Order: sequence, then C-alpha cells, then structure tokens
Amino acid sequence: MTFAERDIDDRLAHLRDLFELPENQVYLDGNSLGALPKGVAERIEHVVRGQWGNDLISSWNHHDWIGLPQRVGDRIAPLVGAEPGQVICADTISTNLFKLLSAALSLQTDRRVILSQQDNFPTDLYMAEGLQALLGPDRCEYRAVSAPILLDSLSEDVAVLMLTQVNFRDGSLHDMAEMTREAHRHGALVLWDL
Repeated sequence: MTFAERDIDDRLAHLRDLFELPENQVYLDGNSLGALPKGVAERIEHVVRGQWGNDLISSWNHHDWIGLPQRVGDRIAPLVGAEPGQVICADTISTNLFKLLSAALSLQTDRRVILSQQDNFPTDLYMAEGLQALLGPDRCEYRAVSAPILLDSLSEDVAVLMLTQVNFRDGSLHDMAEMTREAHRHGALVLWDL
C-alpha cells in the first residue's frame, strides 16, 4: 500500500478538520504548543467577556471556575487508570511537577531519590535538578537512567518515579500500568507527566 493510499484509508484523517491549521502544512508539535482547536477562540471570548466581564469575581462560584481543576481531573482520570477525585489539573506542568516531587519526598522521609529516564522531557528533569539543588543531596537525589534499566533501578531509596508516557524524541511508549505497578511494588510513588 502506498503512502497516498494509506492517507485515503486513514481512520483519523477527519480529526485534522477539528483544528485551525494552514492548508498543506503538517504540524507535529504537540508537546509545546499544539494546533488550535476550532471553537476555542470563541469559547475564550465568551469566558473573558461574558463571564469575567459581566460577573467579575463572582465568576469563580457562579460559573464554577473554582471546581475546574477537579472536573478536568475527573475527565482525565480514566485515561491514566485513576478513579474520580484522584487527578487534578492546575498550574503549569513545571510548577505542578516541582510541588508534587516535593510532596512525594515529604511523604516518604526515609527515601530521597527521584528516579527518571535520561531522555525524559528536559523541563521535567530541570524540576528534579532544581529540587535537588534546593533541598541538598542529603534530602533529595535526582537519578536519571536509560529506559531499559528503569525498572531494575527501583531500589529502597527511590521515593518517586517520574516519567512521561510518550518519549517526545522517538515516540516510544511506556506501559503506564506496568510501570506504576512495579514502582508501587518497590514502595515508590509515581508521577506521570501527560
């Protein structure tokens, strides 16, 4: 089958029509700033002018902005095998990672290692390095290893395993359920950057 035939037979091809994309452009950057979904500009206009503009501070309650982190988290939860109420969506990814890594170390005071993959997303690794610099090596050790030895590197001093499901460089996938099970079996928490 030729590439042109595959394009015609592509079951996902219709999804391109859901985004504002210039004609004849292939846009593959989804880890930084993905394509603008159609309708988002109008939705933002409604929230800014219709909700915030009219209801001001009462928008937090009147339009339930205050509940957005939980509602969005509940929609994400099934994607990662979590139950409603176990996932939230808030702050920037970097800020959340820093706070969650800190919390993981606080919850496991007898463990001090943040374990990750060497070619994990760079910003994630910077957060672990920054936390190590802030807390010092006696309280936090950032350790990055190659993907093939991740599970073998789960030791008694690992407080948290921090990973992304999809490697942004080569597209390889981690089996989230398996990795989470193994980390938990070794007493480590898991932080997935999705």
